[in-house]
Amino acid sequence: MHKKLLIAALAFFSVFVIASCGDSKETMVEETTEDINKIIKITQGEVVKEIGQDVAEETRANDNNEKDKNEKPYEAIDFEFPQKGMRPYAVMIDNEGTKSLPQGGLDKAQVIYEIIVEGGETRLMPVFWGKNPAMIGPVRSARHYFIDYAMEHDAIYIHFGWSPQAKRDIAKYKINNANGVQNGGEIFWDITKDRTNWQDSYTSMERILKYVDRAGYGKTTDKPLVFGYNERDVPLGDGKQAGNIQIKYSYYTCGYEYDEKTELYLRFRKGKPQIERVSGEQLKAKNIIIQYVKSHTIKGDAAGRQEVLNVGSGKGYYITGGKAIDITWSKQSRFSATEYRDSDGNFILLNPGQTWVQIVPVNGKVTIR
Repeated sequence: MHKKLLIAALAFFSVFVIASCGDSKETMVEETTEDINKIIKITQGEVVKEIGQDVAEETRANDNNEKDKNEKPYEAIDFEFPQKGMRPYAVMIDNEGTKSLPQGGLDKAQVIYEIIVEGGETRLMPVFWGKNPAMIGPVRSARHYFIDYAMEHDAIYIHFGWSPQAKRDIAKYKINNANGVQNGGEIFWDITKDRTNWQDSYTSMERILKYVDRAGYGKTTDKPLVFGYNERDVPLGDGKQAGNIQIKYSYYTCGYEYDEKTELYLRFRKGKPQIERVSGEQLKAKNIIIQYVKSHTIKGDAAGRQEVLNVGSGKGYYITGGKAIDITWSKQSRFSATEYRDSDGNFILLNPGQTWVQIVPVNGKVTIR
């Protein structure tokens, strides 16, 4: 097995070699040039990979042995896998109304969570490993159940304000964070001059990293990766057709349309293409996880903030490559990782590419066709 992988890696490297023979508001719009990290590295004759959970290794090996020899290999250079041992950064992103649009930095994240908040709207939390977007935002306030998912990855948490529950939990659990209201305010800037606009605060990974250095936060972690990955695309052979996905959280809706040419899902928000601010391109996803979770309005909360019951178990879907399969999810505590399994009880392995995790209320509606 190692010999085959080594040959493949050397072939990939050979092709690659042949083919290769100011912080002002105005200047921050320009995207920072990023170095492409090596996905495959060769050390002492062995191919070393750090692209998934340890628990997924045996399953991945079995899947590779069963693949069709004529299947098109996935070009790993197109996606920077989350790196084991590296702490990621999780950022709270506004998704309310039209003032928040277009959002910046979402296209660079490896994983994005979308969860309901007060008023029936949603908020987004992209998670970044080794990425360097020049504009991330608009950054909004923390919610306590988003912290649960940040803790799953041991992510450094970036937000601008907080709910009472989130403020309590950040202090209680000593979450490494940068908060535009209390600490780390210097990493943010406003993209408008409207002092009444609370939906225009942006940051960049460059500023975040400088703050993390000053704060002395650790940049490594012992936590295993939440998601395991296939080395290349693996089709869901037994899945049902999933060319169009519509998700209704409340009156708020989002959705995806599958592009067979790119094998990616085009992302829509309230029926319109969801655009990235810097690139001007429509957001695209490789994988979509839909997770049904019970939620309700917190009793006595004047703002109508939500409680999301994400500890326990439930059902959902895993969607990739134009197909969908039924899955189950389970989470033992706020501090443990959510486990996603197929109908046979096997851990879900993601195809290489961006993943959206849609935490949908059980009374929401999902249409897959």
